[in-house]
Amino acid sequence: MKSKIMAEDERLAFQSRLAGLEQESRRLADDNEKLRSDQQALKNHEAELEALLNRNPATGLPIRRVFDRDFERLLAEVLAQERGPRIAVGLLRLGSDYEKIKNIRDRNRVLLYKTADRIKSIVGDNVYQSDRLDEFLVIFRNMPNIDGVELRADQIVEEISRPHEPPADDVRFGCSLGTAVFPYHGETREELLGNADIALTESERTRSPHVVYTDQMGDRYRERRSLETELKAAIQGGFEQFSLHFQPFVNRDRKITGAEALIRWNHPSVGLIPPTRFIPIAEEIGSIRFIGQWTLYRACRQLKAWHRDGYDDLDISINLSPSQFNQVDLAERIDGILDSVRLKGTSLKLELTETTIMEDPEDAIVTMNQLRDQGITMSLDDFGTGYSSLSYLRRFPIETLKIDRSFVTDVDTNRANQEIVKAMIGMARSFGMQTLAEGVEREEELELLFDLGCDHVQGFYFSKAVPDTEFQELLSNGGEFRSVGA
Repeated sequence: MKSKIMAEDERLAFQSRLAGLEQESRRLADDNEKLRSDQQALKNHEAELEALLNRNPATGLPIRRVFDRDFERLLAEVLAQERGPRIAVGLLRLGSDYEKIKNIRDRNRVLLYKTADRIKSIVGDNVYQSDRLDEFLVIFRNMPNIDGVELRADQIVEEISRPHEPPADDVRFGCSLGTAVFPYHGETREELLGNADIALTESERTRSPHVVYTDQMGDRYRERRSLETELKAAIQGGFEQFSLHFQPFVNRDRKITGAEALIRWNHPSVGLIPPTRFIPIAEEIGSIRFIGQWTLYRACRQLKAWHRDGYDDLDISINLSPSQFNQVDLAERIDGILDSVRLKGTSLKLELTETTIMEDPEDAIVTMNQLRDQGITMSLDDFGTGYSSLSYLRRFPIETLKIDRSFVTDVDTNRANQEIVKAMIGMARSFGMQTLAEGVEREEELELLFDLGCDHVQGFYFSKAVPDTEFQELLSNGGEFRSVGA
């Protein structure tokens, strides 16, 4: 009996332990399931976080590093194929209307999303956000040839250029797009992106909506960048490579009354570089103000030297760039230069383009009045090629209208040019201004201009722009031109 009781106790104890083990097993299974669930949730969270980190919040597009990864994979796939469809990369930058809304946060966000969707409607998910908010990276897949890339790019440009729906119907972005095609324009991501960037620069420069890279374009770009580096070094080197040349102004008595000071770059290996080549670069890199300040000082110093030599009636004319003219302390800077060389403001003329003064006419009038108060006179350069309003022209304190060479060339035989020049001279007189015609190269042009009432002329017929020593010789000869041009 005792043994039966013990056996029953052992059975019950075993069942109890077994039940405990089963319960522990279920608990462990539940814990494992919870752990797996937590791990999956963590993975999902990490995936969501990575997706957020890899997308631009303003447009919802994948960011640059995602593009780098995807494009490298695509290149590897294409390189593995002996023959296959072409791929290309594009850099797209929004146009000037983006500046209107970039600081309006809500409107900016909505329009950028819509713009991204427009690009996606053409190339699917092959569009990415660049490091700039107004710039996009585009992959062109499965292109049959370069013509196919151009067609697809034109579709993107057309789609982006469409006006948006109200209330944003006043915004019409427009864009510039540069593309580079594998393998013609590069075989690596870096090469293709670099060349697409060059094409984008060309697109903006020429105002062409879409430009495909070419080797000639690349050569020009690299030459320009080399010149940019050398220009910076030349400026930092104290302007030792620069000089001024002077082209005379001649009155109706064929006597020199003044000169236009024109800067030249004496490049150590290239030789003399005219301003048309390096001034645009200087404006682009922000060095034009330094060049303008140096030119003002050297020209005024040279004029003072000529005054000391007895040419007291001579004046000097200097071109001002838009950025130089827009300096808030321009009048003070020029006054400082005049004081430093002991030159009167009445001997200085400043040449301004129509584009410069019409950028902000009211501010321009204030600045010009400050300069006039110093005795400085101003000329409107290349008159007739810009967009001056006559109502504003009457308000500007301008002494001289310079008639552009495009109207002067063959003025003696071109009836249309004659009428234009005649009208300009008449208008200048009605405003109390003088006139100066640029680009005179023949006696016949000269005689007609004077017959029409032009006050001064300038051009190769008398002299090209020459160094100060050669200009001194012109002055030493009496400063008069009685025979055929020099």
